[in-house]
Amino acid sequence: MRRAATIALFGVAAVGCGGASSESGITAYLQLTNAQFVPGALVADTSAPGPEIHGVNLLTTNVYPGVENLPLSGDVQEGTSVLIGLANDAGYWIVPTPFLDPQTPNNFAFQTKMSFSPQTPPGAQVLVLRGVDATGTIGPAQQFSLNVTPPVPSGALVVTLAWDTQSDMDLHVVVPNPNDPTTPIEIWSKTPTGLPPRIPGDPPPTPADLAAAVAAAGHLDFDSNAGCAIDGLRQEDVIFLEPPPSGDYIVRVDAFSLCGQADAQWTALASTPDGPIGTTASWEATDADTRGSHGVGAGRLAFGFSIP
Repeated sequence: MRRAATIALFGVAAVGCGGASSESGITAYLQLTNAQFVPGALVADTSAPGPEIHGVNLLTTNVYPGVENLPLSGDVQEGTSVLIGLANDAGYWIVPTPFLDPQTPNNFAFQTKMSFSPQTPPGAQVLVLRGVDATGTIGPAQQFSLNVTPPVPSGALVVTLAWDTQSDMDLHVVVPNPNDPTTPIEIWSKTPTGLPPRIPGDPPPTPADLAAAVAAAGHLDFDSNAGCAIDGLRQEDVIFLEPPPSGDYIVRVDAFSLCGQADAQWTALASTPDGPIGTTASWEATDADTRGSHGVGAGRLAFGFSIP
């Protein structure tokens, strides 16, 4: 019976949601895999009776116009489908919940991947999810705030790596350590924030001091195509929102994996609001570049520069 209800979910959901559509959803900012498009906004009613959504797994809340295949999953209590869309988008999507969650009785799991149109406007967006049961009853909305940022971010200093194939390249930026000039800090996917290590014996920072230190430190914005989970962005940035510390900087690019591609042409550059700094470096990464370790110190030297 649960299988029959799942097969019929599109017709059931259409009764409660204004009608499923044969449209592809190409006009919507949000695109989902394994889903059916419905024109019209998804109402974010948080008090509606019906199946509740639990355990939503969202890879990141920072997205870029044109980014692809970001995983999204979760559970619906006694639900046959889930409705997913951006508030005020051209439409939303019906995603089935065909799998029983073995960890949670009466919960059924959904899985999909999100892509965002290159025309998605920068700024705040709200992701809305609502469960639907076999009778067509729509449950309360779960909402998540997303931040859509331009592909090239702004900051006091931005180091950018971009490449041309669906491979996994990693940006490494060695930055000065204001607490110990002899021990620089490396910002990369495993250490995405350039906070200096605490000096032994110093008291723990207050929450306000820690927040200020994080804001002043450079940070990696995104680990694109990590582990060959292709997201389509093919860009990583280390961003200093505030003036960066004085000293020497080193930029390296680690070809973690070509993910089945023959090669990857990458370009790395650094810029400030006054224009480029250092040099622009390019390289064609091949299989030879993927060999060796992929930790701290890994990667091909792109360029270096100094901040006075």
